[in-house]
Amino acid sequence: MNNHTHRLFQRKGLFLAILFIFAGQFAMAQEKVKVEASGSYVSRDLTPEQTRQKALDEAKRDALIKAGVAESITASDFLYTFEDNEKFKEIFQAFTSTETGGEVIIDSILSENRSFDQFGSMTIEVKVKATVFIHKGKEDPTLDIKVDGIEEQYKNNASLKFDITPSIDGYLKIFNVTDEVSSLLFPYIDKEHPYYNDNPSMQLKALQKTTFPVNKAFSDGYSLEITNPEKEKEFDLLIFVFTRKNIAFLDNAADMKQIMNWIYSIPMEERKVVQVGFVISR
Repeated sequence: MNNHTHRLFQRKGLFLAILFIFAGQFAMAQEKVKVEASGSYVSRDLTPEQTRQKALDEAKRDALIKAGVAESITASDFLYTFEDNEKFKEIFQAFTSTETGGEVIIDSILSENRSFDQFGSMTIEVKVKATVFIHKGKEDPTLDIKVDGIEEQYKNNASLKFDITPSIDGYLKIFNVTDEVSSLLFPYIDKEHPYYNDNPSMQLKALQKTTFPVNKAFSDGYSLEITNPEKEKEFDLLIFVFTRKNIAFLDNAADMKQIMNWIYSIPMEERKVVQVGFVISR
């Protein structure tokens, strides 16, 4: 394989973090509230991790209520329909959005208790600290992107290409998240080897299909490699964030919560977020 093939996970270049001061630009549009919340869930058939996820979902709903968001708002995680749906929820449970009203990030878990009743049902209770981003606007249906060409399953060392078609002119950021690492996939920046850099100011044009990777240096596609050599399978999430305005980043390590904080700092009417998950197997 070409040594210069752009890799999703084992890149020697920079992992890019989020520029948090950008959030101040939208301070009037997004209100951020810190709360403590609790949730519990009872189950006989779910695994402990699945039951824990349900309890955290209830805590997120409680956080929305305590932040003043309507109780009728329903929190939702992922819309995947393939066999590893539950595993994606377990790995990426922190990334939760709501249809309207607000979005929740669990900052820390204060306590977690597990108990069983006389019938063998398991109850998990959690107490969390959370940040709630309260929307003052609504999603703009004219702001959208279509993602084509991503399969549900890939073999290790396979190549990935996909197409993006936006509804209007705008700017795209693509984050790659696994259960071990997070990084900015596009625009890719390597200060030591600028030949491999994407154009951070590239604007996608309305209704025009763009194939990724866009840099000719990576014409074979993104190389899909399992990060941990001891694993036989890796769960991957691509988060596509399409915005009307371009957004700057810092060149430091990124993690899931940083990505979420950045996304949630952008008003709903100024962004469209699409998540696509897939699995890499040896």
